[in-house]
Amino acid sequence: MYTNHTIIVLHNKTGPSSPEDVLDIERQARWIAEILQQKGYDTLLAAFSLDTIPMLQSMDKENPILVFNLVDSEPGKENLAYLLPGILEHMELPYTGCTLENLFITTNKLLAKRVLKANSIDTPPWICKGEIDALQDRSLTRYIIKPISEDASIGLDESSIVSTESVLMQLSIKEQSLATPCFAEAYIEGREFTACMYGPLEQCTVLTPYEWVFQGYEEHQKEKIITYDAKWNESSFGYGHIEAKYHAEADDRPLLEELTAIARRCWQALSLSGYARVDFRVDKEGKPWVLEVNCNPSFYGFYHLALEGGFPFEDLIQDIVEQSH
Repeated sequence: MYTNHTIIVLHNKTGPSSPEDVLDIERQARWIAEILQQKGYDTLLAAFSLDTIPMLQSMDKENPILVFNLVDSEPGKENLAYLLPGILEHMELPYTGCTLENLFITTNKLLAKRVLKANSIDTPPWICKGEIDALQDRSLTRYIIKPISEDASIGLDESSIVSTESVLMQLSIKEQSLATPCFAEAYIEGREFTACMYGPLEQCTVLTPYEWVFQGYEEHQKEKIITYDAKWNESSFGYGHIEAKYHAEADDRPLLEELTAIARRCWQALSLSGYARVDFRVDKEGKPWVLEVNCNPSFYGFYHLALEGGFPFEDLIQDIVEQSH
């Protein structure tokens, strides 16, 4: 359908001071561009800025274009992620990934949690300004404080986990230190899983969920959370001790099927289309909790699941192109 289009792989603008998570977007953009070229698409890499808009308009007049949207929010610029699809829709340009509405909701973790709760999807109770009902539940002994809008685990470290007694004070302190609104979510002790999914609104494909294994954390008395440093700082303990386990054990099959079904419910509840990721915690009683839904996530999980599933990752990328809005 889009073989006669020039595909513009659009990514964040980077510079010498760009953080590692933003630099990683550019690396993925080059990777995706190479795959598309191998698939026979005419492809161009471009960094997004307001100057890019007239360039896209000019190019589309000469030859139809499609935007492979890899533009993510930068710290302090969270609105960038959901504004770009709106601009592309206004310009009537086809693009990959989730829509303005999808990104508007999911880049605000509280808004997304409210939608999930309204659709009877279990997500951990939370506390924020004006919402402290969760404090009445005496079974909740610890909370984890997160920025409402940041992604890539920005703002997460071991100090983010606090006691019920100190949660309101620590929430205020964390907001001041990060200079961004935060919320406190009931901390779920247990296993952590991720489900990757893609497709149109009517029918998404959910790849087999995979588990994050925290190696050596108990011996070193560390909290089992994926912090910013664990993702991006090679010298951190977490970077070398958290491993994604893509091979599913037979005993976990019923649980993985349940997580797959919940991920599909999240897709429908949030009216998603494009590609997304759902992060879960499974508590000690085996109950799954949805931590968050991330639209337009990185493709690393998709890639490894394709390898594990025995199907070409390149075909998945082509499917995402052909399912563009």
